[in-house]
Amino acid sequence: MTSSPADDAAARSAEILKRIEAEDIRNVRLVLTDLYGVPRGKVVTAARMERALTEGHPFAIPLFASNLWQRHAPGEHLYSSDIGYRNGVLHADPLTFAPLPWTPGTAHLLTDLHDDAGQIVAATPRAVLRRVLDDARSLGIVPLLGSELEFYVYRPDPAEAGFAPAFGPQSWFSVHAVGTAQRFVDELDRAAEQMGLPLYEVFSEHGAGQFEVNLEPGSGLLAIDQLVALKIAIKEVAQSLGLRATFMARPTSRETTPPSGYHLHQALLDERGENLLTDETAAHGLSSTALHYVAGQLAHAPGMTAIASPTVTAYKRYQVGTWAPVQIAWGVENRTALVRALPAGPSTRIENRQGSSDANPYLLAAVMIAAGLDGIRRSLDPGDPAEENLFQHFRFPRLPASPPQGVDALVADEELAQALGTDFTSTFAEVLRFDWQRFLSHVTDWEISEYREML
Repeated sequence: MTSSPADDAAARSAEILKRIEAEDIRNVRLVLTDLYGVPRGKVVTAARMERALTEGHPFAIPLFASNLWQRHAPGEHLYSSDIGYRNGVLHADPLTFAPLPWTPGTAHLLTDLHDDAGQIVAATPRAVLRRVLDDARSLGIVPLLGSELEFYVYRPDPAEAGFAPAFGPQSWFSVHAVGTAQRFVDELDRAAEQMGLPLYEVFSEHGAGQFEVNLEPGSGLLAIDQLVALKIAIKEVAQSLGLRATFMARPTSRETTPPSGYHLHQALLDERGENLLTDETAAHGLSSTALHYVAGQLAHAPGMTAIASPTVTAYKRYQVGTWAPVQIAWGVENRTALVRALPAGPSTRIENRQGSSDANPYLLAAVMIAAGLDGIRRSLDPGDPAEENLFQHFRFPRLPASPPQGVDALVADEELAQALGTDFTSTFAEVLRFDWQRFLSHVTDWEISEYREML
């Protein structure tokens, strides 16, 4: 006799309560990411957790749909004024429970936000990814996701406006850089292990103070849940050591600070666990499914840009010399392409290099999978792979160059809007357009330095 989903959930919740008592957990953070991927939520005492696990815990629905300053876009009303700014209920996913080693006695749980009808709020980022994964499952496809994420670590330095890189630009890809920040690396590794996160690699990158972390590939929501948890760990481990970590796409204007990206590796498995992207008898070892999947991501690349680059700063990646893609093209083992195919038999995968480090991980995975699935459904052809250096030779369309271009492309992409959910798409677009209008009204340091003295 098989157990029901409700029985399974009850058993997992009971196991969490046992762990809370056995591990002397005094409080638990209930975490929900906003549209930008920033972890929001509440801290709940251990004594309240049995009720929180069975009934959920209140949380204001409008908070996930505001901008970083808790302001709502003038055109956004679905999750604010239309519902009277009401509360929803956070329901925890028991699979995401983890102690937080840098703050003893505290654990966290990632959650879904439900409305007063008991339904998951469809425009929340985790719900958007769930929607796309369900669509893939209906086709007999299980996406396998591997994350490569870059970020910067800074140390306090009054001479450097409060922040100086953890190591210098000459330390790129060096043991010296890791050694300079060894305590941070050690503590991050320890935290990841205790939290059950499959971190397998940490190294210094091109920039002064820039790191990259890589997670083992995984499937389902949990693969992205783990990256969200790792981002929390990175920032808080750094802070516990007197450092600061940032996923801002480019935290300074200096040449020593190239932008950070989030490259998402993707494979497609069938229901038996076989890789659908490989065909050793075909050109480059790539199956027709792989080619259609790549073609879908190329066809929808303009519409994906707003999600891959949700901030004004993120668009500074799409420039020659940044190692970010500038043309909508694919290649085999070609790091200058937007989509890089990596034929390796059963381990064949693609790497999409469009994402900025500040992209919401749930939304980035959702939009890339949705785009690829559309390519499979319509049997799209990506054309021949580019073999040249796409940072020097230009013959393909360019990505949107600014937030309004990116948002307009997303809204105009009917297939993506439908796949992600029209309520999500309209809400996300309104928030980003609001941020752009705020940016246009702000006088930047560059303008002041350039004009104020002489004009």
